[in-house]
Amino acid sequence: MKCIPLLLAMLLAAPVWAADSVSAAVQTVALQQRMLTDSVSGYGIVSSDARNVQSVSLPRAGQVQAVYVNTGQQVTKGTTLIAFSTGTDAALAYQQAVTALHFAQAERARVAQLLSQQLATQSQLGVADKSVADAMAALNAQQKIGSGKALEQVVAPFDGLIAAVSVMPGDRLAAGMAVVQLAKSGSQRVILGIEPEDVTKVRAGMQVQVASVFNSARSVMGRVTQVFGMINPQTQLVDVLVELPNGGLMAGTRVRASIQLGQQAAWVVPRSAVLRDTQGAYLFQVQQGHAKRINVQTGQEQGGWVAVTGGVLKDAPVVSLGNYELLDGMIVREGGR
Repeated sequence: MKCIPLLLAMLLAAPVWAADSVSAAVQTVALQQRMLTDSVSGYGIVSSDARNVQSVSLPRAGQVQAVYVNTGQQVTKGTTLIAFSTGTDAALAYQQAVTALHFAQAERARVAQLLSQQLATQSQLGVADKSVADAMAALNAQQKIGSGKALEQVVAPFDGLIAAVSVMPGDRLAAGMAVVQLAKSGSQRVILGIEPEDVTKVRAGMQVQVASVFNSARSVMGRVTQVFGMINPQTQLVDVLVELPNGGLMAGTRVRASIQLGQQAAWVVPRSAVLRDTQGAYLFQVQQGHAKRINVQTGQEQGGWVAVTGGVLKDAPVVSLGNYELLDGMIVREGGR
C-alpha cells in the first residue's frame, strides 16, 4: 500500500505536455475578400426555339417522289428538301383553266367582230372582257401554285436545321400539307430543371451560363425568359425556360446551367483551410507565431475558395496546409522553417 502514494508523487512530478512545447511547419495565405457570384444550378437539353420553326408545305396536291434530307441535318437556303409530282386533280384544274381562257378570248374576239358589224352591243363586249379577265385570273392562280408543272422540287427558304421530316417517298398529299419542319439557325432554348426550394430566387431576365455536361469548355450565355409555377411530375423539379439567342450548342446536347443570381463581397479562404469536427467548421490563423483556432460558418464555394463568417481575424494569415496537425495555441513555423 505504501507504493501507491509513491506512484502518485511520481506522476505529479512528471512534466505536463503543453501545446506550445512543440511546433509544426505550415503554409499560410492571407485572408481575402472577393466578389462571389451566387448561382442556382440546373440540368436540361438544348432544342431549337419553337418560335423559329417553320413548316414547309406542298403548294398543291401531289405525290412525294423523293426525300433528300433527314431530321437533324443542317441545310442552307435553296437546298432541295423533297421532289414531288403534281396530282391528277391539280393537273386537270390547270388544263381546265387554260381551256377556259382560250374560250373566253375566242368569244371576246367574236363579240368584237359582231360589234364592228353593228350586230352586237358595247355591253356584250364588256361581258366578254370580264370573262377573259376572270379566266386569266383563274389561270394565274393555278400557275402560282405550279399546277402546270409535272414535277417540282421543294427547297429550303432559309438556312437552318431540319427539325422533322413527316413524309416518305410515295406518299400522296393534299395541298398545304406540311412535309418538313425547318428551324432557323442560331436561336435555341433549354428547359432547365431546378430544385423547388431554389425557384423563389430565380426570375426572368437573369443571365445563365450553359455548358455541355460532357465538355464544360463548350459553354454559351443565355437568359431566363420564364419560370414555371408548378413541379414537373416526371422530374420532381421546377422547369425554367432559358433562351440562347446566339445558339452555339448542338441540338439535343445535355447541359448543366448556372443561373447567376447576383454578386456579393465575402471573406474567403482556400477549401483546404477549412476543417470540421464535432463542434462544426473551423480554421487556424497564425497570431504572434501561434495557431489560433477560429470557429466559422461556411458559405458559397467558388473556384476552390470558400466564403467564411465568424470570428475571423482580418489581419492574420490563414493556415492552408499542415492544419491537420495543429492544436489551439501550438507554435507554428511558416514555410517549413
